[in-house]
Amino acid sequence: KLINKKMLLNVKSVSQHFFKKLNDLKNKYSFIKEVRGVGLMIGIELSFDAKEVVEKCLEEGLVISVVQNNVLRFLPPLIINKKDVTECVKILDKVLGEY
Repeated sequence: KLINKKMLLNVKSVSQHFFKKLNDLKNKYSFIKEVRGVGLMIGIELSFDAKEVVEKCLEEGLVISVVQNNVLRFLPPLIINKKDVTECVKILDKVLGEY
């Protein structure tokens, strides 16, 4: 089996954690317009071009992409854990703090 119940429970739990952490950032930064997604497919819409944010995140070791010029896209592996999410959000917070 490619996907089992334990993995799906992990995805649900980690996804909820990820959305909470990203919404905390949304409350911190007025330029975050929306946090949206399903499961671990997550987008953060910014009020400005996000290409530079993606480049700065990559320099810090966080691989994300940008779509529609202003939406940060997160597509982590299904085996990601809460510790990984916390580190991801820490890097993103550091980068966004420069704006």
